[in-house]
Amino acid sequence: MKHPDISPQPRSIMIVSQRDSFAQAIGEALPASENTTIIRQNETFRAMNGRAVSLAFDHDVVIFDADPDDQGEIRAVRDLLAQRTGDTVFLAITDNDISLVQARQLRKIGIDEVLPLSIDSDGLAAVVSETLDARRAPQQITHDAPPALGQVIPVTQARGGIGSTTVAVNLACSLAKTRKSLFRKATRNRVVIVDFDLQFGNANVFLDLEDNGGLLQLIDATDAPDDRFVGSTLQRHALGFDVLCAPGPVIPLQSLRADLIRAMLDILQRQYDYIIVDLPRAVVDWVEPVLKRAAHLVLVTDTSVPCVRQAKRLIDLYGEDNVGLPVQVVINRDRKPMLRSDHIREAEKLLDTRFDHWLPDNPRLARRAVDLGRPVAAMKPGSDLGKALRKLGAVISATQQNANRKNV
Repeated sequence: MKHPDISPQPRSIMIVSQRDSFAQAIGEALPASENTTIIRQNETFRAMNGRAVSLAFDHDVVIFDADPDDQGEIRAVRDLLAQRTGDTVFLAITDNDISLVQARQLRKIGIDEVLPLSIDSDGLAAVVSETLDARRAPQQITHDAPPALGQVIPVTQARGGIGSTTVAVNLACSLAKTRKSLFRKATRNRVVIVDFDLQFGNANVFLDLEDNGGLLQLIDATDAPDDRFVGSTLQRHALGFDVLCAPGPVIPLQSLRADLIRAMLDILQRQYDYIIVDLPRAVVDWVEPVLKRAAHLVLVTDTSVPCVRQAKRLIDLYGEDNVGLPVQVVINRDRKPMLRSDHIREAEKLLDTRFDHWLPDNPRLARRAVDLGRPVAAMKPGSDLGKALRKLGAVISATQQNANRKNV
């Protein structure tokens, strides 16, 4: 029996720029190796003229220095991309202050990703790998079953300030890890966190990101969003997942609509393995599409009587939209007891679940993580709080893997 080749797939990368510093920086971020060939082209696409097709499409990835104000060069790239028939990935790197309109124009002509000059080497490497995987994915299908849609995981809380955003960003960090299997090379889980807490959302603060106005653009758009529009609103985090920030200004809760949520989830579930949704601190009708598609509900609470009662109300309410929805109850700021008290047993009985996730109270570490804009699961994974947060991600990941095996 001939065994499949499971060695890393070779790739060829072409860097296009007249600036030596640009080519050097990209080369350092993506160094040449046994499986990676780097080619540098010290001229513009416009200067290549008819040679661009044979030069560019012989490579897996083309990374180029993009100036959206250089209309002649942009037209040359557009004309080149119009002739693309293979899987070559085009990544444009631009100034950090590029406008959303300019970024969308670049995406419309066929550029796969528009990245800022400030992106770090880990972020660039992740974008290259994930974009290549996405383009090559159809060649990896080995059976006739439809591709699995990404898991929607809403995160909510029994009271304000209990830490649902902390759980959401750390869950995204924990799930965006390398996955391996016998017949496929290591790849990252594709994860996006969507902050739908319109009035108090601050997931971007926990991740040291500034709101790019993407969600407001989606809300204001008159037409249903397409893949490129939704993609242009997302921001890549250095830890390997994408983020849709809550709006910077306070806007009415009813600004979102159920039809927009459904359209967005249609797109995100095709592109990501996990969609983490940070829900608002209110009950609104447009949450229904999120709950109907949810694979898990993560509910953050403490064990006080008011919080447990509110948790029960939320579980009952959300269960009306998704009967049998699995609920992962997360007890925050409380270490798991050696012996369960009568109070804990009564709370578990009321919520009809066992409390398996306990996040110890570590205010100094939690505060430092927020101040630095780094999730605890990445900054201090070996700490008591880091281990507890990573365990939640491991449980959800294992549940998906078991479901996938049953569906094969």
